[in-house]
Amino acid sequence: MKVFLCSLSLLVLTLISCENENQQLEAQKVAQKNEAVFKNISKMWQFNFPTPRPEVAATLGRWNEWRQFEIEMRQKPQSTLSAFQMKTKNLSKKADTLVLTVPFEYNKPQILSRITTLNTKLKSLETFMNLRVIPEQRIAKLIPEINEEIKGLYKQWDEIIIKKAIPKEIGEELMLQALDTTRNANPDEMRKKMEISDKK
Repeated sequence: MKVFLCSLSLLVLTLISCENENQQLEAQKVAQKNEAVFKNISKMWQFNFPTPRPEVAATLGRWNEWRQFEIEMRQKPQSTLSAFQMKTKNLSKKADTLVLTVPFEYNKPQILSRITTLNTKLKSLETFMNLRVIPEQRIAKLIPEINEEIKGLYKQWDEIIIKKAIPKEIGEELMLQALDTTRNANPDEMRKKMEISDKK
C-alpha cells in the first residue's frame, strides 16, 4: 500500500512539473512574440505634422487641445507593448476632445469631418493594439492613413486661410445675406429690410 501511495504521489508530482514546464514554455513564446511585435511597431510608429502657415500656426498655438494632441502623437513609447497600448488609449481620448474644442474660424463641416475621420482611425489603432493577437499588417497600413488624415487637415486649414484672403466683389456680401435664409427667418428683421427697401 505504501508503495502504491508513493508511486501515485510521484506520478502526480511529475504531471504537475510537466504542466508547469509547458506553461513556462508557453509564457516564453508569448514574451518573445510580444517583443518582436514591440520592435516592429516601434519602427512603424512615426506621425508627421506638416509645417503650418503662419496664420494657421497662430490659431493652433491658441488651441490648447490640439497642442496636447500633437505632443502626445510625437512622443513614442520606449519600454513595452503595454506602453503602446496606453499611448493609443491616451491618443483616442485626446482626439475625442478635438471636435468639441475646434476654434471658431475652423468650426466648419469639412474640418469637423476630417477630425472625426482622424479620430475613427485612432480608435481603430487602439482596438488593434489591445487585441490578444496584434495584427501588425493592419497597424502598418493604419499609421500611414493617420498621417494622411493629419496632412489633409493641415491642407484644409490652409484652404480656409486662402479663401478668407480672396477679396469679395462688389455686391457679393448683399447677395450672400439674401441667400442666408436663417437671417431672413426672423419676421421682425424681414419687416425692417422690406421697409428699408420700400423707402429706396
